Amino acid sequence: MAFYLSLLQQHFKQIKVGATLTSLWSGCGSIVACELDGQACVIKAVNIPEVINHPKIKQTAFALNRKRKSYNVEYYFYNDCSQQLPNNAAAIGCLTAIQNDQQYVLAFNDFTQQGYVQALPQDYREVIKWLAHFHAFNLTTEAVTHAAEKLWPQGNYWHLSTRPDELKKLQQSTIKQLAAKLNTALCNSAYKTVIHGDAKLTNFAINKQQHVLGYDFQYVGAGVGVIDVMYFMTSCFNETQLHQHADSCLEWYFSELKLALGVYHPKVEASKVINDWRNLWSVAWADFYRFLAGWSPEHKKINSYMLLQVKKELKKHI
Repeated sequence: MAFYLSLLQQHFKQIKVGATLTSLWSGCGSIVACELDGQACVIKAVNIPEVINHPKIKQTAFALNRKRKSYNVEYYFYNDCSQQLPNNAAAIGCLTAIQNDQQYVLAFNDFTQQGYVQALPQDYREVIKWLAHFHAFNLTTEAVTHAAEKLWPQGNYWHLSTRPDELKKLQQSTIKQLAAKLNTALCNSAYKTVIHGDAKLTNFAINKQQHVLGYDFQYVGAGVGVIDVMYFMTSCFNETQLHQHADSCLEWYFSELKLALGVYHPKVEASKVINDWRNLWSVAWADFYRFLAGWSPEHKKINSYMLLQVKKELKKHI
């Protein structure tokens, strides 16, 4: 019997297991279609192995603990945080979140049965709007403090303190010498919020009314909004498209952020937040490049637009 059945039986009387839709990262579980008490659902069943085999990640206790915490963070987020989000920054509906040691079962509403589909590249403006609302809503000391205590003190999966192995592998270079300064600049922003932390296109769904849902909150935590925006663009645009659209998309994000702040926190001076985060745009790119260059130097995301932003940042330190 699959491990998740015994966990689901504690919460549901009628369980019909359907097809396995996909496997999770490096053998950590699977996504399974099912019917729970007559309702169409999708479950994320996590069973973290003692050994993770990944072609680009060395199996260390540090790396394993990072992955374990990511699932614990996601469990907590859906259990205690996702229901508080506003409609314009909503997460997929989670019926229940169950934990048993290193086993987790998250039971979600099947959003395809509610008129949603996987977001596509042409939906980028709507997803950027979602990010703006998510960041604006969480731009409070309470939200950031809560994130530091219960989620990730620093959101995203590539920040410096969580990637010592990749930094060690990185060849001696200016970017390696500046790694700590880049990280400090992002951490010391006067305007911190809660970021998704893995805001790639495949982690969003959209319906015909252009309403967006976010999911996969394993790396949600404190940070600055442009980190999510930068990472989203790397998942949505190729090299040519980045040169064509990145600047206008950033302005679209800031315009939506200003409107959203007016809704959730009208006393916050939006112009100050925007100026601060605009100055961190090239920092976010350079920091992500630092990770990629140590993790996978031939990665397709290392392109001329990214390198242009890195060059802009490096000039500040010459």
